[in-house]
This record gives sequence, C-alpha cells and structure tokens, in this order.
Amino acid sequence: MIHYSFMDISYFAAMKRLFNFLGIDGYFTVFIFFISYLLIIDSRIKVDTHILNVLKPDAPIAQFLAVFVIMILIKLTINYIQRKHDLKIHTAKTYLIYFSVSFILYLIISNVFSLVIATLFNTILRNFNSHTLLLNNVSRIVEFTLFGSIYLAYLFFNENSKYKTEITKYNQALSSSAIQQLKAQLNPHFLFNNLNTLDELIEEDPAKASAFLHHFSELYRYSLITSEKKLVPLHDEMQFAKNYFELMAHKYLGYYYLEIENEHLIPDIFVPPFCLQVLVENAIEHNLALAKTPVFITISISDKITVSNNSIPKKHQKKTGGRALKNLATQFNLLGGKNIRIDSSDTHFKVTLPFINRNQDV
Repeated sequence: MIHYSFMDISYFAAMKRLFNFLGIDGYFTVFIFFISYLLIIDSRIKVDTHILNVLKPDAPIAQFLAVFVIMILIKLTINYIQRKHDLKIHTAKTYLIYFSVSFILYLIISNVFSLVIATLFNTILRNFNSHTLLLNNVSRIVEFTLFGSIYLAYLFFNENSKYKTEITKYNQALSSSAIQQLKAQLNPHFLFNNLNTLDELIEEDPAKASAFLHHFSELYRYSLITSEKKLVPLHDEMQFAKNYFELMAHKYLGYYYLEIENEHLIPDIFVPPFCLQVLVENAIEHNLALAKTPVFITISISDKITVSNNSIPKKHQKKTGGRALKNLATQFNLLGGKNIRIDSSDTHFKVTLPFINRNQDV
C-alpha cells in the first residue's frame, strides 16, 4: 500500500494549481523536459564524449526549471494585458505583443537577478564584463525565443481549439432554437388554430380580425427574416414578442396579461432572435391560468432585460422542458460572454438577460 504524507499532498496540490495557472498538461510538460534534455546533451557532447557525463540529469532539470520561470512570466504578462485592455479575442498580433513584452521583462529581470547574486558573492567583475554579459544575454535570448515561442504557440493552439468548440456549440444551439421556433410557428396545428380564430373574428368583429391578421403576418415575416441571424435589435425582438402574445391572448381569452415596463427606454442594443418570445411562450406553456387566477408576464428594461411571471404550474409538465432556456443561455454566453440568470420559486419565475453590445456580427 502506498502512503502519502501531508507534504506530498501539498506538493501535488501546488503543482496542480501551477499547471492550471499556466494552462498546460502533463504531455506538454514531458515534451518541454525532453527538449531541455536534448539541448543539454547537444551542448555537452561537443566538449565531452563520455556517455555518463553527457546524460547526467542535473543540468536538464535546472534548464527545465528555468523554462517554468519563462512560462510563469509570460502568463503573468498575458493576464495583466488582458485585464488592462479588457481583451476578449486574441489574434496572432496580440500574441506577438505578449511575446515582445515578456521578452523584454525577462531580459531585465534575469540581468537584475544576476547582478544581485554577483554583488552578494563579490563576482561583479567576473560576471559583468562586456564579454561575459554578451554571452549570457545571447544565451537568454535563444532560451526565451525557443521556449517562449513553444509555450505561446501551445496557448494559441489551445485557445483556437476552444474557440472552435464554442462556435460549434453555439451553431448547434442556434440551429436547434431556430428549428424549434419555425416548427412551432409553421406547425399545421398552430396554423389551423390561428386561421380558425381569424375566421371567427371576421364574422364577429372585422376590426379585431384585421388586427389579428396583422400580428399573424408580422410573426411570420419576422421569423423568416431573422431565423438565420445571430443578433437582432432589441426593439424588433420586443415587437415580435408583443405580436406573439397578441395571438396567444385571443386563444386564452384574457387569462394571460403582458406588461412592458420602460418600453420607451429601449436602448440601441442587440439580442439573440426569439429570446423574449421564448420567455413569453415559456410563461404561457408552463402555467395554468384561469379567470380567477391569471398569469401576469412582465418585461422590464433597465441596465438589463428582465422577464418575470407569477407561477401557477401545470400538474403535468413536459419532460422535454428546459431545452429552450439552455439554448438561450448558450447563445448569450457565446455571443456576449455573459450568463443569463434564472430565479425560480414556488410563486414566481424570473429570467434576467444581459445586454450584448452592438459591435457584434449580426
């Protein structure tokens, strides 16, 4: 049986935190050590042909630790620049900036550290003459260029792989959301019910029939125009949600009510298509409203968008419920880097949507 002491556990935990901070794994670490070993072997074999001397692990380990110092410095530089300039997307140009800044810092810090050591041991004349200083700095430049480039290339590759995975997830969520909406709106049952309602209104109240037909046509026009877009203006999405609710109001005979707070304050921002309509539909589909206990749906605009309703849950909920909210959360996260917030209790349900800036690709 293998026993681990507290010191062993602390060491492993510290190494795990370091690996997580640097964004590397065991395979990359082994690769770096292998490169360090090859460099040392190459330099030793030129001056010593004895195989045991060439393969001694002392220098490769020291070289390996120096590489970790380079990676830590680069990672600290990246984190600082990202926070200072609020960088979300990194290009080859930004990685070149990371390399240049950390390269300069490495040369300054390593020379200052060497100067401190030389001062403590009174070896300044030996280690800081022009010839020795030039050789040491050339070695540092080669060392940083090699290992710094490998590390940055590794980070760049991982980031691009992660970005491609997120784009794939987003496209899947967008496609699923669009298909669900189009299926619901082009469903023969949905069409039949609304055309039936329209037929009844034509006989009973031509004015209401005209208004119903307007909302009905706007619903389909918006769906066809925006089904392939990533973002739409909030004002358009708000109008679409209202048109959808007007159709549902005729079906449920006033058991559901929609109120929009601060509609005149709608900012010039963009949101994923169908996001408000999905939440209005969610409130209608998952609550059983009656004449004595209606459901009140509120859309509020402030520094965010809030859609809330009182809860009167149906006894038998659909097993597939929640997929629309998951798709919505994925879209907001990938398009704006922000999360939606869902607050649910026995009496109320609320979803808070963050704003997405206009400088997105629509």
